[in-house]
Amino acid sequence: MKNIITILLFIVALASCTPPEVGYIDDNIHALQDTIFVPRGTFKLSAVPAIEGSTYPLEWEITGVTDADGNPTNDLFEKHIITTWSAAYNPETDTTLELAQAKIQQTEEPSILMSPVSGEIAFTGATKFVKNDIFKINVKVKNVKGEKQLDNFVVVKLLPFAAVEFPTEMRSRIQLGKDNGAYDIGYTSSIRNGDDPNSKKVLDGTHPYISVIKTSDEPAIGIDVKMIIADSHGTPLNTDKIIFYPSGSSYLQNYHDNSTETTTNATNTVFSLPAPPFPQYARNYSGTSSYLMYYLTKPTAFTVDKEAFENDNGTKDWSQYTDASTGEVRNRAYIRWGIKINDSGTWEIKMKIPYTKIK
Repeated sequence: MKNIITILLFIVALASCTPPEVGYIDDNIHALQDTIFVPRGTFKLSAVPAIEGSTYPLEWEITGVTDADGNPTNDLFEKHIITTWSAAYNPETDTTLELAQAKIQQTEEPSILMSPVSGEIAFTGATKFVKNDIFKINVKVKNVKGEKQLDNFVVVKLLPFAAVEFPTEMRSRIQLGKDNGAYDIGYTSSIRNGDDPNSKKVLDGTHPYISVIKTSDEPAIGIDVKMIIADSHGTPLNTDKIIFYPSGSSYLQNYHDNSTETTTNATNTVFSLPAPPFPQYARNYSGTSSYLMYYLTKPTAFTVDKEAFENDNGTKDWSQYTDASTGEVRNRAYIRWGIKINDSGTWEIKMKIPYTKIK
């Protein structure tokens, strides 16, 4: 019995001397996207992969790319000269065109990059030069526990170049003013996002209230954006009738924040950047909402076209919105842009305000 106890104590002592297992790497590390859709010529970042409890730090790398048929290809690794921002535009510090241009560089870049730390896959403007559409990405990940080869980790689908994107909802709205200074929504025309069937009409100029049209290929690298606010008949409003949207002691973000040189004419305002995309800066929001840009018009800008409104929408009681001293309907325009322009050149963005006439 004594010998048995001695043997057991020896086994326990031996087991206690065995070092614990260090690290863990899961068999099910995977991409969170089955397919990454990438508009050609634009910067795109993938989601961070799911590591399923694997031990940090992890080290990632792309080990190869195949085409849709599984054939190895270097298409995404070939380098091309593209225009890039080396740092984000900041209207507080980049107060001249020269200061902003210092952040612009022409560099040779591949179409695909991978962060060795996070595993995010980035796509650059060089995708503009890639002919094939579908690719499968093979990657390797390793940590203190070991490494795993992950073939067909994610599929990449290159889409046509999107000169204009609609990341978030934009609105052209007439607001009706009450006696107490508050405003009600009179009528709103909106484009919800890029899947909105009316977004194509914005780009071909057939939408009744909003248009975004390229008018020149110059400047070849930079971008000029002419903003016109007009009544519902297309007559441009004088720019001194357009104001920033107040927000406490400041104001909401606007295109003036996104311009190194702003030219104000009687009926339009031209914003300039040394390179797209436009806009570059968001004062108040992040994510897709960073592309929201706001303005209002002064109450003296328009009269309400009551006849046209009632023809389209039925009879309306205007009494609570009518100024007793003038007999006119109190109103203002609510202007909310929600576009991202990825192409250089000169662009005209025009918003007509529903059921209005220039005073």
